[in-house]
Amino acid sequence: MEVWSVWFSVLRQTPLRLLRPLGLGWLLLGNAPTVAQELEPRSYVNIPIGLNFLLLGYGRTEGNVAPSPNVPIENAFIQTDALVLGYARSFALRGNSAKFDVQTSRACYEGRADIVGEPVSASRCEWGDTRARISWNLIGAPALTPGEYRQKFKPGFTLGASLQIEAPTGSYDSDKVINAGANRWTVRPGVGLSYIWEGWYLDASADIKFYTDNDNYLGARISQDPLYQVQVHLARYFAPGAWISLNSNYYLGGESSRDENPLEDDLDNARLGVTVSFPIAPGHSLRLNASKGVITRLGTDFDTMGITYQYRF
Repeated sequence: MEVWSVWFSVLRQTPLRLLRPLGLGWLLLGNAPTVAQELEPRSYVNIPIGLNFLLLGYGRTEGNVAPSPNVPIENAFIQTDALVLGYARSFALRGNSAKFDVQTSRACYEGRADIVGEPVSASRCEWGDTRARISWNLIGAPALTPGEYRQKFKPGFTLGASLQIEAPTGSYDSDKVINAGANRWTVRPGVGLSYIWEGWYLDASADIKFYTDNDNYLGARISQDPLYQVQVHLARYFAPGAWISLNSNYYLGGESSRDENPLEDDLDNARLGVTVSFPIAPGHSLRLNASKGVITRLGTDFDTMGITYQYRF
């Protein structure tokens, strides 16, 4: 049985509280190849200007879906393998360091569920949406070349801000429940602070995601309230380019509406994770990450793991 036609016929008659839990947007993270609610250590750390970074990452996410109890879907499980390609450049902005980065992804996913008591499954590979972000350190991060950075910079307190925009460039089919593309724009402003002391790094950040409407999802218009998130990271440096970070976040809000009818699917979730980074050659490094949901009121209770190769030039 073709899963997409079954899900389409069922969900046409069902409250779309499964819209976001079963949307692949919940499974693709922004932390190189990690997934959904981002765990991004060192987002506001000061780095020398004039550097370029190429990133190639692979991530796997798998987990069960926690739907609203009044929908006819049980035992839902999704697994995603994503390949992420990214580019970043550091530069000076009004005398302080700033960074621009952009990334896109290719995801292959498969899922299974029992719908009105009947087991169905499917798999597919698609392109994800494109993300671009600018980060600007406002305090404690003077714009320095690599040579000046080594000679003059004294780590301490840093305060910064960022703005990320996600464009609907990914694959999308309005008749399918799961898509790698979201068919909408996302704007994500954020602020963050960090402090470095004798090899320890602590940072905290907060951001809000604003969404435009998806005007064609299974024949309906879907809108979503802002989603609020806070993150805290504690890292330990061992050598230049070598560090380990413990990561946590908490996010809430984001209730969806179908044709202006609220779906009561707002979130109240949290995650924990760990990231390890180490150099493998001058200008080359690897980053390993893993995370797990610890509070899941609604949505996907997923586990993630990933590896990212970075080339600096």
